[in-house]
Amino acid sequence: MPNPDWGQLKEKIKEYAGSIGIDKIGFTDAQSLFDHLPRLLRRRNKKYRYALDEGDPEKRVNPLLHMKDAKSIISVAVSYPCHDPAVHRNGEARGRFSFISRGKDYHAVVMDRLQKLKEFILSWAPQAKTVAMADKEEILEKAIAVRAGLGWFGKHTLLVTPEYGSWVCLGELITDIPFPPDQPFAGDCGRCRQCLEACPTKALDNDNNLDPDRCLGGLTQSKELFEPELRTLMGTTLYGCDICQVVCPHNKQVQPAAHHEFRHGYEEAYPLLSDLISMTNAEFKKRFGHTSGAWRGRTPVQRNAVIAAGNLKDTGSVPAIIDIMISDSRPVMRAVSAWALGKIGDMEGIKALRLALKNEEDPMVVKEIKRSLLEIDG
Repeated sequence: MPNPDWGQLKEKIKEYAGSIGIDKIGFTDAQSLFDHLPRLLRRRNKKYRYALDEGDPEKRVNPLLHMKDAKSIISVAVSYPCHDPAVHRNGEARGRFSFISRGKDYHAVVMDRLQKLKEFILSWAPQAKTVAMADKEEILEKAIAVRAGLGWFGKHTLLVTPEYGSWVCLGELITDIPFPPDQPFAGDCGRCRQCLEACPTKALDNDNNLDPDRCLGGLTQSKELFEPELRTLMGTTLYGCDICQVVCPHNKQVQPAAHHEFRHGYEEAYPLLSDLISMTNAEFKKRFGHTSGAWRGRTPVQRNAVIAAGNLKDTGSVPAIIDIMISDSRPVMRAVSAWALGKIGDMEGIKALRLALKNEEDPMVVKEIKRSLLEIDG
C-alpha cells in the first residue's frame, strides 16, 4: 500500500481493532483542547490536599507537545466486568476492591492492544509515527474520546458509552497519519442527578467537577491520613469507588465483553481484612501486584483495610491492628490504627492505646490516640 487511502486504512484499522479486544474505536484530529485549559488551571490553583498528580496542563490539552507533527488521534475503549462474583460469604470481615482494580492492571491491558494496533498500522504505513497512552494523565483522554465519537462526558466526570456505559478504560494512539475524523458524540445525562445524589461525600457538583479531597476513589489511592469523617464514609472500600457508576441508569443493563485478562476470583475482589492488615510488602506484591489496585503500593490498601476494620468494628482484626500501632515504622499506619481501635472499642485495643500513648512521639499519631481515648472515655 505505497500510497494509502487513509480512509480505507481507517476502516481496516476499525475492523482489526475488534479482533484484538478493542470494544470501541474512534478517530479525531490532533487539534488542541485549549478550551479545557482554564478548568485545568483552576484545579491546579486550588491546591487540593489529596489529589494525585494530574500532569502538565499544557501537555494535557496539546497533542503537538507529545508529537510535533501529529495529525490524528485514535481513541480506544476496552470494557471491564461490572458484576460481583456470585459467591457471598456472610460473617467475615472483608474489604472490597472496585471493579476496575480487579484482574490484570487495565493500563497493561490497554497498552497491549495499542501496541498491536500500532504494529498493524505500520504493516500498512511503515513510515508512520505513533505515540501510545493509557490513563496516565498525559492528555485529556475523555475529551478526546468524546471528540472521536465514543460517548459523552457524564456528570460523574466519566465517559459514558451507549454500549458499555461508563465501564470502560481508555487509551490513545497519536499519529502523524491524517485520518478522516469521526463525528463527535452528541449526548448528555439530561436532568438525571443520580450520581450526584448518591455520592456519600458529595464530591460531585452540577458543573461536572469532581473534588479530589472528597472523592472516595481518589482518597483510597492517596498516601495521607485524611479526616475521620471521610474514613467513616469509606465503609469497607479498599481501592476505588463504584457508587456513582452503579447508580447511573446508563450502566444498568450493559454487558461488558469477556476479556480474559480481567477474570478474577472472590478472594481478589473481597479479601479478608485481617489478612491484608498483617500482610508483608512481599506478600502484597505476590497476591495483588498484577492489579491496578496495587499501583500505589501496599500502604494505601493496608491503611484502607484498617479503616474498614474500624468501620465494621471487627474484633478479629484487633491483634494485627495493635501490632501495627505499636511497632510499624509508618506514622500513617500507626495513626489510622489508633483511630480504628477507638472505633472498635475492644478492651484489648483500649489497653494498647493507653500503652502506646506513653511511648509514641509522632504528633499525628499522638493526636489520633488521644482522640480515640477521649471518645471511649467520653
